[in-house]
Amino acid sequence: MTATDRLSLLQYEHLGLDDVAAAEFKVALDELRKLALGDRYEYHAALYLGDIADAKSRQQLDQTRNWGIGFLQGLTCAQAFTEEQIKALRGVFQAAAKRSLERLPR
Repeated sequence: MTATDRLSLLQYEHLGLDDVAAAEFKVALDELRKLALGDRYEYHAALYLGDIADAKSRQQLDQTRNWGIGFLQGLTCAQAFTEEQIKALRGVFQAAAKRSLERLPR
């Protein structure tokens, strides 16, 4: 199975999410795909974005956001992308976390 196939299957993973989280995940996945980072990186980033969309509490959101930050730090250390690409990907994670935070109870 190629990374593209896995990412396509990942889109259907949102079926286990509530409607709002599934919509958030779809938005984040669309934003991620626009970056055209390559299947191997999109797949892993999408996993973290799915977890962010599925967060049920602020603590869980903080944890999943930190996983995404760790992923970004790994890409930065590996010099896998340009600074602009890392910044764009960070923006996708930040926007996903913001959407999740807005729907969580205060």
